[in-house]
Amino acid sequence: MKRWIFRVCIGLAFAAPMFLLSATLAQANPLPLPEAQNQDPTAKCQVCHADFHTTWEGGQHGQAATDPTFRKAWRSQGSPEQCLTCHTTGYDAKTGKYAAEGVTCAACHSPLTENHPQEPMAADRSAQLCGTCHTETFFEWQVSKHREVDLSCVGCHDSHGAALKSEDPSELCASCHRDRASNFAHTAHSQEGLTCADCHLSPTDSELGEGHAIRDHSFNVKLSTCNECHAYQMHDPVQVHADSPTPEPADAMASVETLKVSAVPEPVSPVGFAVLSALIGFAGGIVLAPWIERWYHRMDRDNK
Repeated sequence: MKRWIFRVCIGLAFAAPMFLLSATLAQANPLPLPEAQNQDPTAKCQVCHADFHTTWEGGQHGQAATDPTFRKAWRSQGSPEQCLTCHTTGYDAKTGKYAAEGVTCAACHSPLTENHPQEPMAADRSAQLCGTCHTETFFEWQVSKHREVDLSCVGCHDSHGAALKSEDPSELCASCHRDRASNFAHTAHSQEGLTCADCHLSPTDSELGEGHAIRDHSFNVKLSTCNECHAYQMHDPVQVHADSPTPEPADAMASVETLKVSAVPEPVSPVGFAVLSALIGFAGGIVLAPWIERWYHRMDRDNK
């Protein structure tokens, strides 16, 4: 009996420091975003391009590293350095240093023209450049009709602020699809207040995709989009849906359509890590207890 009590005590002696160490590490605050190590060579662009700088500064590109939503999500995942590849400019994975926070002028205007403004500044306006960070959106765009007619990202998005060039996406659609926009105005969908974007730019299936895509840029109308309004009608064999005082039957697919998979893991309580570490330490102490006991008795005999 005394031997088992000794072993339990050894196990607790191992478990206690493991619990405290794990709890301390789990609750430790993540490292803040490191400061830029080099001076951004485009920092003086605002002297001549004040309007562009203002748009950029208040847009998603300018706030890519400072936006509170990004910083919260970044810290919740342990501040992974790979995020800095897109949320900073000039990031070097080997040294962990970067030129500037956010997506600055140098991200698109590269290589820099030395004798600017005598010569125009180089500018990459291709969808491939946007796709280096917005990978999921780029893949969707590649299978779209827009890619076939070479309508790239900057056709609809302001390259400096990253926002749409119009507050109403349908206005952008109408600038090319005039006939369809005119015909759509007389449809039942239009009378219900729907716009082009409601069906052709539906939300992505995941809450947070690669490149943080929130809209499907294949511009195809998905069955799930139609089912948001027509779930019952889409699967009813009756061709005409007359109004009926009786309630509609429950849609068997409704529960499936509401399921979503999140790319962001749910936060885990540090107590769980601490308890698991304590159990591992306790088990290790129990296993090592016989050898510790023998060593203790040997040292006791030698001292006598």
